[in-house]
Amino acid sequence: MSKNFNPLKWRASTKALWVSFLLPIIIMVTYFASRHMAPFGPSSILTVDLGQQYIDFYAGFRQTILHNPLQIFYNFAKGLGGETYGDWAYYLLSPTNFLLLPFSNVHLPAAILLLTVLKYGLAGWSFAFALRKLHWQTGWRLPWFAITYSMMGWFVANDLNILWLDAAILLPLIVVGLEYYLTHKRGWGFILSLTAIIIINYYMAYMIGVFLILYFIWRLTWQAYPIKERLIMVRRFVVGGLTSIGLATIVWLPTAFTLMNSKGQHMLDNLSWKFDYQPADILGKLFLGTFNFDQMPTGLPNIFIGSLPIIILWFFFTYKHIRWQTRLTAFIITAILVISMMYAPLNLLWHGFQFPVWYPYRFSYVFSFWILWLVGSVWSPALRLSWPQFFSLLIIAGGVVIYLTTRLDSLNFLTANQLYIGSGFFLALLLLHVTSTQMRLWLPLVTLIVIGEMTFSTVITLNNFSYLTNTEYQTYIRNLNQITKHLPKSNHDFYRVAQSYQRTKGDPLQANYNGASTFSSALEHQQSDIMAVLGQPEGDNYIAYSSGTLLSDSLLGMRYLLQPTGNEPNVSGTPTNMQTFARSDTNGEYKLVKQTKHAILSRNPNALPLGFAASSNVRNINFKENDPLRNQNVFWESLNGYEQQPIFDSVNFSKSSADNVSSPTTITGAFLKKQNVGNAASLSLTYTPTTDDPYYLTLGSSVTSDNVDIQLNGQSLPAIPSHRHTIILPLPAYTKGQSQEITFSLKKKDVWLQNVSLYQGHAKRLNKQANQLQQHPYNITKQSPTKITGNINIPNKDDLMMTTIPNSTGWQVLVDGKPVKTITVGKFFIGVPLTTGNHQVTFKFKTPFFKIGAIISLGMVLLITGITWSESKKRKHSLS
Repeated sequence: MSKNFNPLKWRASTKALWVSFLLPIIIMVTYFASRHMAPFGPSSILTVDLGQQYIDFYAGFRQTILHNPLQIFYNFAKGLGGETYGDWAYYLLSPTNFLLLPFSNVHLPAAILLLTVLKYGLAGWSFAFALRKLHWQTGWRLPWFAITYSMMGWFVANDLNILWLDAAILLPLIVVGLEYYLTHKRGWGFILSLTAIIIINYYMAYMIGVFLILYFIWRLTWQAYPIKERLIMVRRFVVGGLTSIGLATIVWLPTAFTLMNSKGQHMLDNLSWKFDYQPADILGKLFLGTFNFDQMPTGLPNIFIGSLPIIILWFFFTYKHIRWQTRLTAFIITAILVISMMYAPLNLLWHGFQFPVWYPYRFSYVFSFWILWLVGSVWSPALRLSWPQFFSLLIIAGGVVIYLTTRLDSLNFLTANQLYIGSGFFLALLLLHVTSTQMRLWLPLVTLIVIGEMTFSTVITLNNFSYLTNTEYQTYIRNLNQITKHLPKSNHDFYRVAQSYQRTKGDPLQANYNGASTFSSALEHQQSDIMAVLGQPEGDNYIAYSSGTLLSDSLLGMRYLLQPTGNEPNVSGTPTNMQTFARSDTNGEYKLVKQTKHAILSRNPNALPLGFAASSNVRNINFKENDPLRNQNVFWESLNGYEQQPIFDSVNFSKSSADNVSSPTTITGAFLKKQNVGNAASLSLTYTPTTDDPYYLTLGSSVTSDNVDIQLNGQSLPAIPSHRHTIILPLPAYTKGQSQEITFSLKKKDVWLQNVSLYQGHAKRLNKQANQLQQHPYNITKQSPTKITGNINIPNKDDLMMTTIPNSTGWQVLVDGKPVKTITVGKFFIGVPLTTGNHQVTFKFKTPFFKIGAIISLGMVLLITGITWSESKKRKHSLS
């Protein structure tokens, strides 16, 4: 074994492949270690979506694989409950994720760093392997191609989007597999690698599919193939592609259905027939380190690949010994890719007809691959530019530098230093390509310059980000683990957990409990709709149950509440430091279960079960937009048959006082404008509770943290969460007779107090009415993520079992063993019509189209197996 793995005895090409794999890893490990990122220090690799979303999915991945595999299909930790097969298809199907399993959620940042550097290495190896397989490059030429590819601008800018990196790793293997299929009649490399990327990340696979069509057109121009041979190549390309699609149907077909109910709702939104920016500005992205935080939401494509590929690309297009048809087609494809990265309709096509939210031009990795692939097909140490090629390229490069110099003030990603340093690297490599071929150490010198330029660009790029400290992350996760371990665990019970502190919307995935917050690109739009109705922050891809009420807690089965203790508010990562709106409306109502140094776990006695007997009036609910407390009243009253008093009453402020703004006579909808723009301005509103009941304030979408700060009795409240509809701000209970002052401090010259209204809650009414609804619960006898079985007794006055299970396609309900038709309550929840008496009710969830997809994929496997066996028998027969 040791002899086989002795580097001193490896062939030169094998050594080069190992270096192609290890060199990017060594460079990146060195960089991350120098930044003291875990496991090398107190910092971490977590930034932006990696720290705010993906790491929670990885924690959920570990929990699912090790403890509850059925959560692959459905999970009540996804908001109020949702299909998760689509989430796995987008975020979690990379086989490299299994390397995370040995790490607890506390140590995931270190594990993700190791996984990231591994993917850098795999990308370098993949590109080097593909070039070597085609005999385009061999030996010690391979490492600089590996470095250039693995550390190209797209890969570095998106190493935080770790789920996309597999596409760049597999793309060279797919293309070299296609080449072998077209020339050697062996299609397994192409079919299996293409199937792999469709399964691992269908989104990136779609982009690769579009690129492969362009690549194949170019491939047909390599030689003057006879028509018959061209048709054979077309047949192989189509058959191979369709075979891959067939094998991956088990993933993409159910996922496609999911997308039509989530992101697919917004296809072709905001389409404009124009260029997204001044086209020539894209030239600035050819210089090193041209990516920063400002580029994430609305930047230009990341196409940096170093100076040498640009030089050789010019050689490719101006070298007359390459077929003109090949050069012309390559030029057209290059033009298509470039225009796609600036012209909105083509950009939309590459993104599946849906504009990306942040990280624009995500397909630019195929452009970088394309350029490097062209370069890899012609470059050699003996290649030298002719003097006309040299001077023409030098003139063009000079014009580019002059243009970009005039645009520096308008380009937030490029500085004069980057421009000059990049020009220096370019000039040095250009001069080396007109020097004598007899120059000693020419190849090592070129390699060192290339490695230096790519490394320098990587360091500049990654230094532009701020990262979450590992200490902050671990502090929070340890506290979350410590308090949630006291939550009861039983397969005969169901409950949800509310919280008034939050690191991310994925906290339920981290600690494996049912919450009501999530952040997912595959979020069902109905979850956002119901949260907007109930006055909670929401968006197209997230919901956050961060401002509940006593009523919404009860209705949604929020049996437990996590709150901070108030300790160490200035220490990063403590629950108090991560507090959202305080749930002081629960004072005196919820019972203490457990208190640690930093967190409090309390129990809500009014939480309703997952299902309960309710009035049929609930069928007729009609909600009003941007009126959440009225909506909660209507919902609650309908459950009780409209026989009870409302839980919330609108009340007026007793007094208002203004500073540097006019005091409005009516608060709701008032428009405040600074009288003296240079001075501070505020409006203070006072109310005095007449009972110990909680109060609530509503805030319209125009009231944001960007334009106003809110203080309660002189204490600043946490930042207002992002919201598109009116949300609720809970106010303290048990303050009878104590004057309460709410102050709006303007951060801009004006603000619209849209839907700013005060409401009084009635806790005793809620207690009584909740107790009535709890009298006839759905008693669960057994549950899993995809099947819940239990019993319920329906009294004479009711004829409906109300549940808080989202009514999505895939749920089937059996009553006493027979399938029944359900209704949708409030356009969201499952309602089951039932007759008076005892019933056994079973809920089963089956991922839509999963069975059909599995049958198609299995059928394709059997078909391929049969064809392979048949061909094998034919060959044996012919030999005999």
